[in-house]
Amino acid sequence: MSTIRELFHDIGNSHNKISVAAGITGAELRDKFKNTAVPPEIEKTIKRLADIERYATEAGSAQNQLNDIIYDILDPDTGKPKKG
Repeated sequence: MSTIRELFHDIGNSHNKISVAAGITGAELRDKFKNTAVPPEIEKTIKRLADIERYATEAGSAQNQLNDIIYDILDPDTGKPKKG
């Protein structure tokens, strides 16, 4: 069974991978069309990729806030309430 810390770490890694993959893919598409007009459907795709990148970053920020709240209450390695 994973610890709370490990689970939050896994979620954070997933947010990062999503963000990086979306950003790189969008950049590759922009680069592919740098010397020509970008077709409207590709422009929509690039915008959606930027949205995905932003959403992953926002989710990571919300997770960090949640980490702080939970880590104040529970030991992230044992899952047991903190004393005091």
